Amino acid sequence: MNKNILNDELKNQFAKKYLAYALSTITQRALPDVRDGLKPVHRRLIYAMYLLNLSPKSQFKKSARVVGDVIGKFHPHGDQSVYDALVRLAQDFSTNYPLVDGQGNFGNIDGDNAAAMRYTEAKLTRVSEYLLKDIEEETINFKKTYDGELEEPEILPSQFPNILANGSTGIAVGMATSIPPHNIEEICNALIHLNNNPNSTVRDLLKFIKGPDFPTGGILNDNKQEIFKAYNTGRGFFEIKSRYKIEDLGRGLFQIVITEIPYLVNKSKLIEKIADIIVNKKNKLLDHVSDESDERIRIVLRPKNRNVKPEDLVNSLFEQTDLKNKFFLNMNVLNERNEPRVMNLKDILKSLLKHRYIVLKNKINFNLNKINKRIEILKGFLIVYANLNKIINIIRNSKDPKKDLIKKFKLSILQVDAILEMKLRSLKKIEEIEIKKEFKELEKEKKRLNSILKSKNLQKKEINNEYDSVITEFGSKSIYGPRKTKLDKFLEVNESELESKLEVIENINISLISNQYLKARKGFLKLSSEKFTSDTNLVFNCKTSDTICLISNFGKVYLLSCNKLKFGSVKGFLISSYIKLKDGEKIIDIFNFVKNKKLILATKNGYGFVLNSDDFLGVKKSGKKIFNIKKNDALICSSLIDQENSIYISLILKNNEDKIKLLIFKINEVPQLKKGSGITLFKSKGFFLNSIFTLNNKMNIIDQFNNKLELSKDLNSFISKRGKSGKIIKIKKLPNFHRGHKENIII
Repeated sequence: MNKNILNDELKNQFAKKYLAYALSTITQRALPDVRDGLKPVHRRLIYAMYLLNLSPKSQFKKSARVVGDVIGKFHPHGDQSVYDALVRLAQDFSTNYPLVDGQGNFGNIDGDNAAAMRYTEAKLTRVSEYLLKDIEEETINFKKTYDGELEEPEILPSQFPNILANGSTGIAVGMATSIPPHNIEEICNALIHLNNNPNSTVRDLLKFIKGPDFPTGGILNDNKQEIFKAYNTGRGFFEIKSRYKIEDLGRGLFQIVITEIPYLVNKSKLIEKIADIIVNKKNKLLDHVSDESDERIRIVLRPKNRNVKPEDLVNSLFEQTDLKNKFFLNMNVLNERNEPRVMNLKDILKSLLKHRYIVLKNKINFNLNKINKRIEILKGFLIVYANLNKIINIIRNSKDPKKDLIKKFKLSILQVDAILEMKLRSLKKIEEIEIKKEFKELEKEKKRLNSILKSKNLQKKEINNEYDSVITEFGSKSIYGPRKTKLDKFLEVNESELESKLEVIENINISLISNQYLKARKGFLKLSSEKFTSDTNLVFNCKTSDTICLISNFGKVYLLSCNKLKFGSVKGFLISSYIKLKDGEKIIDIFNFVKNKKLILATKNGYGFVLNSDDFLGVKKSGKKIFNIKKNDALICSSLIDQENSIYISLILKNNEDKIKLLIFKINEVPQLKKGSGITLFKSKGFFLNSIFTLNNKMNIIDQFNNKLELSKDLNSFISKRGKSGKIIKIKKLPNFHRGHKENIII
């Protein structure tokens, strides 16, 4: 037992085991081979169906039988994963040129699953026949299956360039692959061109391959620069959007019908998304969506009114939904040495050609061996016809005719065995003529094959002919038809202009409750007739298009877009669910944000300064520190400054005995800062700041809350200098400047 114990660090063993797992995932599961474009499970599926003789002309067999053969003989994995792979090969909306012909429910573009494997049936398509073509002519190598009982192909001959025609997607450990489907005629023409011109560049090849051709159609952005970059590096993206038509309903009314959607987009989820946009009023141009699809896609969009431009409606949905999306290209494949490598377009086409040359040579050598054996046998037959009586006599009278025939006529063992197995009816004269004719034809074929084997030009011609036959079978004049995905240059949409067309602006009312909650309600409130609870600090009307500015007692400022506010709570939602607040931090003021407006901030102990709203631009979710609060102090209030009318600042001071002081001084005595600790606004022992507001030159209060002070005398006598103590004043009712209507507060 001690001999089997390995002394090593755990991390080293984990690294080795994980590396082995990663390599296994990469080579045996997730990445396709560049030569046949198949992963092992797909290759085993096709080969198992080939052994079951499920050709296109045969009868269908239950999918369960196919899956059973695959997992029993070749692929020891879960039956459901194998069946899922089989299903995808049969889906014409997932695969450009299906490799499996499915009968029954094989799923749909809505994302519905296929029926269980016991209900569905399958057989191979003509495409799969081209993948398997010449497999019995020793064109490829075979290897032992996982249990060593049978053999399976390492690769398929693949006359059909499947890696590009059907594409592939997969996620391995530390790498992934994403190759879109392409048009077979374009691929074959590019292969023929590269075969004739080995020095062709990617740009030359793109004269033939225009871009992906998706089974679901759609419109591909014909951005030459991005397409070249993607194919030249093996990595990039393609923009694709839905195809639509406008149906005239008469009297100026119309509806838009989506007829094709981007590749791999789930139709039912797409419609759910569009419906969600309508319900949540995120698109004021769209009124209704309905799915009228059968085997063809038909999604009907109805505009709000006849004044909506169809282009604006469609462009808005392109931006808001998967009616327009990107397919990312990552041509990460296994090369002929089973190594993962990101290839560009030329590398992939070269690998396909190289594989076909190897298959061609193997096929010729196999046929030459077969012809040579047949010629050798025919030579023996001709010797029989030339010496018929002697051979018959030896066969009748010799104890060992095989040995005597070899000695007498210098025949090979192959020839003697064939002669001894000849039937008497083969000795007719006409049979001799046929054998001589066959002999001449085989000699001619042998000469032709040898000449191909020795000539690079003839091999090139053979390869080109093979791809021509693929074009004939699967090209634009076949049942598969021409390219499905149309190429068109996408027009650039002005995002800000589109947003303004899309934005549904609603009136809303916001309440600040207990300095910790924001309560948002739809519609404007008539504040003069509303009764607010004692914990309501502030109420104001605004619009969903507004941005509000929140100021905290810690001297920080936050910006919040009103379209992010949540509705429906009686108590309101915690402000901390919108922005990041620290422990003990509360919001003391809120107002609409507008550029280039001034306001004054002031603390409880009488420090303050003026600042400009532009300094709030670029504030993050975590806020921006604008006021350095001193010990035992807190930011308590703010006031907007009307730059045209505000001349004076008025401070209302209060002590613990409920005595009130009023101090008025000119605004220009307070400096404007971007941030800081402020300067002293008043000095009055035992008094603290209660409220702040501004006055015009007529000493009228400019109050953003529409409150009114009932004063005992004219305010001119309270005018002084900044930093003074102020004068005692009798006020019948102390105003609360943190409750009221802030509709006019614009900062």
